[in-house]
Amino acid sequence: MSDTARFGRAPECRIRHGALHDSDFVARVSRQVFSLYGEYDEILPACLDDSRVHTLISEQGGRAVGFCMLWVRGRVGEVIAVAVAPPWQGRGIGGQLMHAMIDDAGKMGIRLLLLKTGVGNRRAQRLFRGMGFEATGGVEGYYAGGQAAIRMRKGIGYG
Repeated sequence: MSDTARFGRAPECRIRHGALHDSDFVARVSRQVFSLYGEYDEILPACLDDSRVHTLISEQGGRAVGFCMLWVRGRVGEVIAVAVAPPWQGRGIGGQLMHAMIDDAGKMGIRLLLLKTGVGNRRAQRLFRGMGFEATGGVEGYYAGGQAAIRMRKGIGYG
């Protein structure tokens, strides 16, 4: 039984821009979701204060439940994190965040999205492939924990 069938889809989330006051939430969820890969609970909160990083926060009932971060470099954006708090995973929130981020990226003039995800992270790979990302290769030992990553990319175009 899939997670969606077991827990049901979350209703449409309220998605807003991230701010410095979200740093504790980003640290906590990063610790829960990314600890296998490195100390992202220390790295990602600092991105909230970086003008090159566009952050979206997903809320349910006024409570933050997920986030997505995009590092912007001209017409190229790199998704550096997509994370959903464990009790909310498998309900479509990551997909809602990614759709919103892709839309924002297009409005910012970004034409190419890049990302890396763990070779063993099948759920994320399915999400990204379902959104039109294509695998372009791998990176051995990419993560601090020594895990390999898959590189993915997606061209986007607006007007």
